[in-house]
Amino acid sequence: MILYSYEFNKLPGFSKLFCDFINHNHFFDERFPGNTKIFEDGSYFKTITGKYKNRKQIKSIIENSTHSIELNMSQKQNLELLTNEKTLAIVTGQQVGFLGGPLYTLIKISTAINLAEKLNKIFTGFRFVPVFWIEDNDHDNLEASHATVYNADYDLRHLSCMEGISKQDRTCISERKLDKSILKTLDELSLILPDEKFKQEIIEKIKGKYKPDKNWNDAFIKLLNSWFGDKGLLFIKASEARKSGLFKELILKELENVGQTQQIIQEVNGKIENNGYHIQAKSFEINVFLHESNQRYKIVKSKDDNNKFECGSNLFSIEELRKIADNEPHLFSPAVLLRPVFQDYILPTASYIGGPSEIGYSGQIKELYEYFDVPMPAFLPRHSATLIDNHMLRFLEKQKLEPNYFTRKFNEIEKSLKNILFDKEIEKVFEKAREQIKDNYEEIMTVTSKIDATLIRTGASACHKSLANLVWLEKKINSAQKRVNQIIYDKYKQASNYFFPEGTMQERMYSAINYMNVMGEEQFLKLIDDLTKEEANKHYYLKMGN
Repeated sequence: MILYSYEFNKLPGFSKLFCDFINHNHFFDERFPGNTKIFEDGSYFKTITGKYKNRKQIKSIIENSTHSIELNMSQKQNLELLTNEKTLAIVTGQQVGFLGGPLYTLIKISTAINLAEKLNKIFTGFRFVPVFWIEDNDHDNLEASHATVYNADYDLRHLSCMEGISKQDRTCISERKLDKSILKTLDELSLILPDEKFKQEIIEKIKGKYKPDKNWNDAFIKLLNSWFGDKGLLFIKASEARKSGLFKELILKELENVGQTQQIIQEVNGKIENNGYHIQAKSFEINVFLHESNQRYKIVKSKDDNNKFECGSNLFSIEELRKIADNEPHLFSPAVLLRPVFQDYILPTASYIGGPSEIGYSGQIKELYEYFDVPMPAFLPRHSATLIDNHMLRFLEKQKLEPNYFTRKFNEIEKSLKNILFDKEIEKVFEKAREQIKDNYEEIMTVTSKIDATLIRTGASACHKSLANLVWLEKKINSAQKRVNQIIYDKYKQASNYFFPEGTMQERMYSAINYMNVMGEEQFLKLIDDLTKEEANKHYYLKMGN
């Protein structure tokens, strides 16, 4: 159930480029030509299917990618459909994420599934299949191993699927296996998750997917498949696409024309900057990586020899790199700006569902699609949402706040809390009382001195005691206020952790298992399914449960 919705430009963390993209700025009609064509007529799809030439290989690549799961009937039908020249893919994806990745991962998938269903109803002469591309050629082990959950007090807890992971480690995610430390992590997860109705169910499911000696990417697929397999979602590993050798044609073109893609991107970057936007992703002289001994290395010009390129600790001439690519194309994978082009060469992609950052850098690559003669798909935004549990909803109602109040860092909220928590009226009342006591005793002393001057000291003592009693009472009241304030302060802190953890939107931080723990998988997935039938032009705040 949608409680609130806000324009993206009213919230932090959404770039001007993305907001203008959402608002259909004319500049982006030129940068994303497929976005205006995808719902018009079938000629757009004929262009994609006409140029696609990997029908025979795609089935085996997906089968190799999903060896760890048993495809259901819906998935088998979709896999068979991909071999048909009238079938296109609705693609989304990202790198491997522990516990299924952040909440937005599941939102992206649901957006893709619902778009495929929508297009199947509109264009009956074509078939549309949802596909999740797993970028496991990547070597960002820290991010892939990481998940964040919150406990019963809404404190953040960061978990890793394996101990000893280093940012400097260049091992490809596709080669990573879980070790015994996963057992300790899952025990920790069980202690962290609040004791809700569905806790045991979700913990048992995760323990069934994440076991020692299992590949990170296979555990990821198993978990996502348990949630979306019945929707016919197919999975493809970038590593299997690479190992198939199908990247060869594109890799050779990149290596035979060194610097060409960088020049193309630099020219486009100038246009983007001239329109007032920041560049989202960098390009390089050679925009592919070399894989060696399960690790991935940039190919960069040697500082010592202008005719050589460094790859890790090795030096290669461009001729040597071309020879390797010709004989062993599986040793190369694309850098960030070529990755979408390679993906859409492997798949007959009608549309890619992307997040704000993906939409951002995708605005740089139209000319790269043209250069490699790959049809550019539509790039459509995923949906965006924050979930609100009943506890937080009651807090918002009691404080008469909307959730966007918390879309700022907590130190900023603290400043405004001072006006809420500290009642200056109490201080004024006691200051007035002090002055009245002093005035009253001064008047008494004036009269007393005329009767018996020796009583002045007694009167002064009485005045002092009265003021001391007033101080004691003020301290008591302040202590009581502090106790009340601390409760309120803690609740604001909890709300900040919940809605804007570590200064980012909830969907980018927390694993979806936190919400499944409260709602159950079925109700959670229905909530996300309903969300992704709405327009993807706002950020939605959704009520969990009834």
